[in-house]
Amino acid sequence: MMLKISQQQQTLFFAGALDRQTVPTQWPFKLLKKLNGAVVFDFSDLALVDTAGLAWLLHQVAQATQLGLTIQMRHVPEQLISLAQLSDVLALLPLEKEDKGHAV
Repeated sequence: MMLKISQQQQTLFFAGALDRQTVPTQWPFKLLKKLNGAVVFDFSDLALVDTAGLAWLLHQVAQATQLGLTIQMRHVPEQLISLAQLSDVLALLPLEKEDKGHAV
């Protein structure tokens, strides 16, 4: 499965798989450098995510902070929330309020 990341203004839409096969194709991730202010990561069409994908996302959040950006994650799949809980990093993911509600 492929990973496609498309940009519309300040929103990045993730589709496909964010896993150990696709993460290397997004390294280094240059899209963040073209954005400013608040950025939304929309996972509506993300079908699969694994620990490599989670680690990649955490790295992007750290990078964004260094660039002075704030990230909000929208439509976060249960799979990603579960992985983050298992890895004890859920608090590091900037989830939108509505997504935090059903994550508990």
